[in-house]
Amino acid sequence: MNLALWLLVIFVVIVLLLDKIDLYLLFLGATVFLGFIGGLSFADLSKGFLESLFAQRTVAVLLTLYLMSLYEVFLRRSGALARLTHNFIKMLGDYRLTSVVMPAIMGLLPSPGGARFSAPLVAETLENSVVSNQEKAFINFWFRHIWEPILPVYPGTLMAAMLMGITPGHLAQMNWYIPLLMIVVGWVLVFGFSLPSVRFQNPSWKEVILDLGPLLAVIVAGVTIKNDFTVPIAILLACAFIYILHAKALPKMGTLLSEALKWKMLAIIPAVYYFANILESTGANEAVASSLSALHLPTIVFFIALPFVVSMITGLTQAGVGTSLPLLIGLTTPANRVAMLNLAFIFAFIGVMASPTHLCLILSRDYFEARAGALYNKLFMAVFVVGLFPVVLALF
Repeated sequence: MNLALWLLVIFVVIVLLLDKIDLYLLFLGATVFLGFIGGLSFADLSKGFLESLFAQRTVAVLLTLYLMSLYEVFLRRSGALARLTHNFIKMLGDYRLTSVVMPAIMGLLPSPGGARFSAPLVAETLENSVVSNQEKAFINFWFRHIWEPILPVYPGTLMAAMLMGITPGHLAQMNWYIPLLMIVVGWVLVFGFSLPSVRFQNPSWKEVILDLGPLLAVIVAGVTIKNDFTVPIAILLACAFIYILHAKALPKMGTLLSEALKWKMLAIIPAVYYFANILESTGANEAVASSLSALHLPTIVFFIALPFVVSMITGLTQAGVGTSLPLLIGLTTPANRVAMLNLAFIFAFIGVMASPTHLCLILSRDYFEARAGALYNKLFMAVFVVGLFPVVLALF
């Protein structure tokens, strides 16, 4: 059995065991197995694990997630979280619309694991609703990512524009319809065809500014300052601001720090990055590309399948873009190059949205304790509908 088939087997096992084994153990086991199948020694696997654990990106994401959790504890314990959701519901007039807007705002900040930031806001907004945990996880994950096909702050989007030889603005103009389509599809799958009823009322703007201001400052800092540690530093400052503002209403710092520590969630981060690194070390991405090329299918299938499969396996848009677009350029002509490579980019994004290794999906599912089966049923329906439109546009 070649490496591509082994990788498919591992991927299927991961999906089947999502509800039965802690995710960090699942990824660690899958990574070690893939490493041995791919010819890596125990020393290679150990070195890869240490490199993944102490990589700057890993440390930055771990700090970001822990500080996000601490920030949430501060907001919840001080009553700011309840005030914020109350003010948004009052301002928008519909709790359903509020639950969608919250993760969409957070999605302007493409930080790894950022779905953990919007999850408590979605949970607070939908606390007394009939929306299931699976649907809450879907809302938090889906609406956070509506901007990725058009915003140049996402690394995969920037990489795609560079490889296509166009500006990020041109790419955004080509894909403007995808965020709108995602909004409609996501809304219908959760809330049906009932339109939101916006009844604007003036909220307490002072409360909104004080409760939301630090978070918006984190978003601005993350978008404008390109450094792995910008976001955790910004969150730390936001935590300090909230703590000083509400110190009298909060318990002792030791209690807050302990409550914010969710070690199983944190353990997922190095495990997922370890998995991605071993994929690269074993050449599994290239093996998938070679296996697809050997099928002798119509050209458009490669522009759909190759980026989709690579991104779905790795959970990273930039992996699908970086692996597939250079391979697919040779299948284009000057006349259709941009359109076809954009199709490949869209399916790299769609592959990530369907990936069980996507960190935001993992964190959303973990936070809401959502059942994998019900969550993936809804997610795959959404991905199918969104993926259908660019294919139709490419064919006609």
